[in-house]
Amino acid sequence: MGFFNKEKFKFGKLHKYNFMNKSNSIRSYLPDTRLATKANISSMLRSYRTIFLKPDEGAGGQGIYKLTKIGNKYILISGTVRKQYNSLDALYNLHHRWFVKYKYVAQKGIELLKYNKRPFDIRVMVQKNKSRQLEVTGIIGRLAKQGRIVTNYHSGGTPLPVETLLSPHLKGTRRTEYIHKMEQIGKQACIVLERIYRSRKAFGADIAIDSKMRPWILEVNTKPDTKIFRALKDKTMYKRVMRYKNLY
Repeated sequence: MGFFNKEKFKFGKLHKYNFMNKSNSIRSYLPDTRLATKANISSMLRSYRTIFLKPDEGAGGQGIYKLTKIGNKYILISGTVRKQYNSLDALYNLHHRWFVKYKYVAQKGIELLKYNKRPFDIRVMVQKNKSRQLEVTGIIGRLAKQGRIVTNYHSGGTPLPVETLLSPHLKGTRRTEYIHKMEQIGKQACIVLERIYRSRKAFGADIAIDSKMRPWILEVNTKPDTKIFRALKDKTMYKRVMRYKNLY
């Protein structure tokens, strides 16, 4: 497993998940997430076939692995590297020190919706206004680099308008209504998490959409990157995000 820069957060992915999972308003949108012990990985692979392994305090898509069980084989993918193991014991024994050192979590694998055969997810930017109320100030799609499993901008993902990425799947008013739904789900997730991050002025909710058009809240970032919005040709959204960022 490769090394990645560790960035300190108040709480990691697992703590955020456990806290948000107590909220009736967003619980149904949260994919099962647990500490990446061998027992948990084994149990989750029986239920989901594919899981993602993520460092609890990682950022920028670094250190993320996709693990799939096919028959009696275990396929571990990182970036463009694919490794096969004959047993979970063989895989875990080789990598367990990384799982422990960086407190990895295991998350139910979501088969992301695709655009031009490449998976994408959505970032909903939520910021505090002058009244310190949370507002959606931006929404953007992140298209994974060809052959990659992560969509993050810093890992080669391409920022694109959500309308563009959803165009093969939804048309007209249905697409507009669905985007509004994504905004509201993202905002609600940020409202819930703000209860333990009251000093934060901005949040970024990462939402996956599966092949049945069901949305999933993958994570809520408490230090969201604003540069991603600058990559859009239309700078309207970027200017709004920056205007809110400069309120405080």
